[in-house]
Amino acid sequence: MRIVRSTLVGVEQTQGAPCGIAIWHGDELALIPRFGHLRPTLLVSRSKDGESMARAAQALGYRVTRGSSTRGAVGGLIALIRAVQEGHAVVLTVDGPQGPRGVCKPGIIRIVQKTGVPLFPVGVAVSRRFVFRKTWNQVYLPLPFSRQVVFVDRPISFPETYDFEAMEYHCRQVEAALQEAHQKARMVLRGGDIT
Repeated sequence: MRIVRSTLVGVEQTQGAPCGIAIWHGDELALIPRFGHLRPTLLVSRSKDGESMARAAQALGYRVTRGSSTRGAVGGLIALIRAVQEGHAVVLTVDGPQGPRGVCKPGIIRIVQKTGVPLFPVGVAVSRRFVFRKTWNQVYLPLPFSRQVVFVDRPISFPETYDFEAMEYHCRQVEAALQEAHQKARMVLRGGDIT
């Protein structure tokens, strides 16, 4: 019996082909048990907290590369591009590692532009959760016997460009897509129809 009852919507879209998967910081502890069977690659920070996250992710089936947007940024980005080119999905928290929450950084967009793969925004909704209030990203864990919906929304793609204004626009697109995916996850959790 599962402690958290999870409903996965649209996850099959990410199977069988390389792709990018975009998530928000804060959702990672709720989501990490849900994608390990796909063997995706995660970028995990080189921090002390990142070491624990890397070990847990590897135990759940993930491939891990270390780096962040502040330390080891170029190396981390190159490793993720290489993972996609080798046929893997990559998962990236797009608003980190230091926030602000809900503001997309260009890393994931550069990855999908360079490799030509689709980007899937992922939303999550949980009926009951424990929030670690002292963390900047308000990370949470679903409580035992809660219900959870993971919603993988339709893919988005971006033309390859290095124009600053275009990149800013693409970042806003990712933010809107993630907000919509979260809204759809909440609707499914409430028993609503998303069509």
